[in-house]
Parts: sequence; C-alpha cells; structure tokens
Amino acid sequence: MNNKRLQAIAASACLALCASSVSAGGFKYTYGELGYRNIDSDLMEGDGVRASFSFGATDYIHIVGDYSRIWIDDMDGASSVDIDLDEFKIGFGGHYPVTDKIDIVGQVAYVDQEFSGDAVPSGLDFKTNINDSEEGYEVVMYGRVQASKKFELTPHVAHREVGSESDTGYGLGLVYQLNRKFALRVRGTHFSDESTTNLFAGVRLYM
Repeated sequence: MNNKRLQAIAASACLALCASSVSAGGFKYTYGELGYRNIDSDLMEGDGVRASFSFGATDYIHIVGDYSRIWIDDMDGASSVDIDLDEFKIGFGGHYPVTDKIDIVGQVAYVDQEFSGDAVPSGLDFKTNINDSEEGYEVVMYGRVQASKKFELTPHVAHREVGSESDTGYGLGLVYQLNRKFALRVRGTHFSDESTTNLFAGVRLYM
C-alpha cells in the first residue's frame, strides 16, 4: 500500500471521528454495500466482488470508500489471460435536499488501480508477467429520487481521470428497500470512449 493511499485513509478517518452524526430525516448516508461487479469493454472483460461504505459525517457531508477485486479473463490482444485488478477508492461528497424526496449529490474520490498476473499475447506461446498500477480521481454527480415507498432511483454522471484514461459515463441505479436495515442495490454505468459497461448488483446495509 503506497503512501498516498495511507494518507487518504488517515485523512478520511480523522474526518469521520471529528464529525457529528447525520440527522435522522431524509435519505440516509451511512451504510455499507457488498456484491457482484462486472466490467465489459473493448479492451477487457472480468467479474469480481465489490465492498463499499458511506459515512454520513454531517447533515450535508459524507465520506466514501470502495474496494473491488476483478478477475480479468479476456483482454484485447491476448489469447490467454489470468490477471487480477484491485481497485481502491477513498473520498468525500456533499448532498443537498431539493425536496423531501429528491437529493442532489456530488462526490470526488482518489482512485488507485493495481494489475497483477500474466497473459499470453496473441500469436505467441509464452506468458508475459503483468504488474502495473495507475492513480487518478473520479467525480460523480447523481440524484437520489424516492420514486415510491420501496424504490429509489439514482441517475448519475461520472468522470474518471485514471492513468492515461479520461472518460465520462452515464448511468442509472436502483435501490429496493427490503426493510429498515436492508436493501437491494443495482447500478449500471456506460463509458463511451472504450465502450465500457460497469455493473454492480448487491446488498446494502444501513447503519
């Protein structure tokens, strides 16, 4: 784990400890999520798991963190692929209620990606070791819309600057409330530059 990541974790922890708890009214911003993640693009395809959290530090500020492990089994220009992608995010966001049923939310996060494994280039019969890392940031703007008592919609726009990648994506999320503590969460984002679709499906636990 590099120094920048450690500094980001330490700064977020300090903010969380010093902040007051979020108010009970409106949307909740303290929760954890766990589930399945899929990446499908012109360059690669893989499946994995994602764990994330959001901590409502104040009435208008929340802290976010995210970790994904993706097992890449298909890559452009390679006949055989066995690569792991570890993606780590840490950041913060602001949220503001427009009405009782609509919040506008903005988030910015530091992003660290690490690739490790090996691949066989197309037309060759030997493996190439892969060990690379990229850093950057991600900015997301989205809305939380209480469509009904059970359903919440989250239309969003995301912009990423990670390594040499610079892309903007659009998507939609859905939260289905099972009870006061648990909800089902589905989210999809499409980035046009490399025709990348990012999908997540899992469970949300409100704290």
